[in-house]
Amino acid sequence: MTGKDLQGIPNVKIAALEDNPARIMVLERALHRGGHHLARFRCGPPLVDAIHAEPFDMLLLDRDVADADAEELLDWVRRTLGHGLPVMMFGASDAESDVARCLMAGADAYVPQPVRDGELLARIEALARRAAAQPVRPATAPAGVLENGPDQLVCGEYRFAVAERQVWVKGVPVTLSPKEYALALLLFRHLGTLVARRTMIDKVWRGADMDEQSRTIDSHLSRIRTKLALWPFNGVMLRTVYRLGSRLDVA
Repeated sequence: MTGKDLQGIPNVKIAALEDNPARIMVLERALHRGGHHLARFRCGPPLVDAIHAEPFDMLLLDRDVADADAEELLDWVRRTLGHGLPVMMFGASDAESDVARCLMAGADAYVPQPVRDGELLARIEALARRAAAQPVRPATAPAGVLENGPDQLVCGEYRFAVAERQVWVKGVPVTLSPKEYALALLLFRHLGTLVARRTMIDKVWRGADMDEQSRTIDSHLSRIRTKLALWPFNGVMLRTVYRLGSRLDVA
């Protein structure tokens, strides 16, 4: 990160897709307070050219920009640059479906508008701090593609033998129930991406007639977090996005 300092995160170099004058004003005030640099673009092609020409520490994408498709741009970023570049999305909508759509598409955070500049600065610096602490996952290893072969998935201290439905942590086998194993494998295969609760039901419980907020899901998540020690000292962290789903991140 450009000039990073994990205590205050100064000099974060940010590219923003934004054409709304009021939102631009909030962005400029927030980033000026934090001592950060902002390059703003009103449409996608100049932003893509700038990304090719110089490094940025973060992207801010407004999904309401009239002359650009922020979600299409996000897809290009993830396919081209991987998940090492943090992306925050904005939008007027705070509907769960819209938030989930952006997070599942690969955004690291979603901020409903309007937002106060102090809150915005805190969110930007929190995302920058989190990104600075994580190793870069290249574009050649998109979410879920960590397998060494069709029957094996390896991620740091974790190894899954898919055909045998076995998992090892630091070489030690861990016993999981069939559904715990399926849920753990689903999360590891989508490392860094939000897995929606509906997706968990469809993939693990095979579309059972289960409410998305069922405590059964939470109980299974809690057990695999404990059994597999999904904590930073093992290189990963299981995070919950309230009412939407869970995401396994590199710690």
